[in-house]
Amino acid sequence: MKVVILAGGFGTRLAEETEIRPKPMVEIGG
Repeated sequence: MKVVILAGGFGTRLAEETEIRPKPMVEIGG
C-alpha cells in the first residue's frame, strides 16, 4: 500500500533526513 501524508510544520524531529531531501520525500516505514 502506498500513501501520501500531507503535513505542515518545521520538521525538527526529522532534521537528519530533511537536510538532504524535502519532507514530502522522506521514506517512512521502510
